[in-house]
Amino acid sequence: MNITWSAAVNLFVISIPSHLMAYYPFRDRLRLPLWKVLLPVCLLQTAQALLYGHIIFQGGAGQAVFYGFAPVYMIVYFLMVRDNHFKVLFLYLFVTDYTMIQRGIAAFLETRLFYQPGMDFAAWSSTALNFAVLALTAPFMLRLLSNAREKAFSVDAPGFWRTAWMVPAFTTALVLVFTSNFTVEKVYSFRFLFARVLLLLCAFVIYYTLLDALDGIRRQAALAEQAAMQEQLLSLQRTQHEQLLKHMEETKEIRHELRQHFGVMRAYLDQQDLEGAKAYLDSYARMLPADIRRTFTKNFALNAVCTSYAEKARKYGIDYDVELDFPEHLSVNEPEVCALLGNLLENAVDACRGISASRPFIRVRGMWEDGQIVLTVDNSSGQEPRWKDGRLLSSKREGFGTGAWLVQRTAERRGGTARFDYKDGVFFASVLLYD
Repeated sequence: MNITWSAAVNLFVISIPSHLMAYYPFRDRLRLPLWKVLLPVCLLQTAQALLYGHIIFQGGAGQAVFYGFAPVYMIVYFLMVRDNHFKVLFLYLFVTDYTMIQRGIAAFLETRLFYQPGMDFAAWSSTALNFAVLALTAPFMLRLLSNAREKAFSVDAPGFWRTAWMVPAFTTALVLVFTSNFTVEKVYSFRFLFARVLLLLCAFVIYYTLLDALDGIRRQAALAEQAAMQEQLLSLQRTQHEQLLKHMEETKEIRHELRQHFGVMRAYLDQQDLEGAKAYLDSYARMLPADIRRTFTKNFALNAVCTSYAEKARKYGIDYDVELDFPEHLSVNEPEVCALLGNLLENAVDACRGISASRPFIRVRGMWEDGQIVLTVDNSSGQEPRWKDGRLLSSKREGFGTGAWLVQRTAERRGGTARFDYKDGVFFASVLLYD
C-alpha cells in the first residue's frame, strides 16, 4: 500500500502550487472569498490524488485521471473567477502548459538520477524533484504572471482575448501529442527533455510577444482615450459658443421688438388693466431665451460641460440642479475630469429622457479639497441598470456601457474609486479622485 499513498501524496503536493498559481492573477476578482475557492479545489484534488494512487497500485499509468479531472478544474475555475472568459482561459492554459512542462522536466531528472526499469514516477523522490524544479522556475513564472496581470487588466480588448487563448491551447496540444507518453524509456531520452524545454521556451516567447502587443494596445487605447477627451471638451466648448451666439442673436431680436412691447404695456396701464398687463408680462417672459450664462463653477472647462448639459436638460424638461465648488484652475488633468463629468451627465440625460410618468431630475454635487475631487451625479432612471462581471451593461446596445467604464478607468488612474448604485428609481454615481 506504500505506493498508493506515495503516489497520492505526490500528486496532491505537486498540484496545489499549480492551482494557487492559476488563481493568483485573479486574486481580487474571485466571486467568493479565497478560502471558499480553495476548499472545493482541495477536495477535488484529494479525490483525484486518491484515485491516482489506487490506479498506480493496480499497475496502471494514471494518465486518464489527469485528463478526466482537467475539465472539472476548468469548470470550477470559470465559476470562481469574475472576468472575461477568454482572458480567464488564456491564463489558465498558460499555467497548465507550465505545469506539464515542469513535471516533464522533473520526470526526466528522476530517470537520470534514480533509473529503474518500470519505475512509475510516483515515489517520494518524484515529489522532491518536482518541488526542486518548481522552486527554480516558480519565481520566474510568478513574475511573468504579475506582468501579464498588469497588462491584461489594463485593456478592455474582448476581440484580442477571443483569439489569444488559442496560443496556449495549441501549446497544450503539442505537449500532449509529442510528450504525453510517460514510459521510462521515453522520459529517459534527451529528446523528451529537449521537446519539453523547447516547448516551454516557445510558450514563453509567444506569451512575451502577445503581452508586448497587448501593452501596445493599451498605449494606443490610452492615446485614443486622451484624444477623445480633448475632442469631447472641444465639442462642449463649441456647443457653449454656439449657444452664446444664439443667445446674443435672440437678445438682439428681443431688444428690437422691445419698443412694441413697451407700447402694449403702456396701453394696458393707461386703461388701468393690471390683470391684462400681468398676463402679458407672463406671456412675454416665456418667450425670452433661457439664461445659459449661469456660472456653475469657477473652472471654465467644467462650467462649459455643465452649461452644455443644462441646455439639454431644459430641452427635455429635466430638473437640473448643479452645485460645484471647484477652483479656477485644477492641479489634475482637466480634460480627464471634464470627460468624466461629461460621461456621467450624458448617461444621466439619456436615463431621464426615457421617463414620462413624472418630471425627471439630475442632481450634481462636487468639491475640491486637500488634493481630492469628490463628485456625485444622481438622476432619475426608468429602468434598473444591468450588471455583468462587475461592469454596467449598455442600455443602448448589446455589450458593456462605455461611459461608466471610462469613469471607472479614470478613477483608477487617479488612485480613486467610482461607485454606481440604484434604488427606488434613482441612479447614484459617486467618484473620488486624487491629484
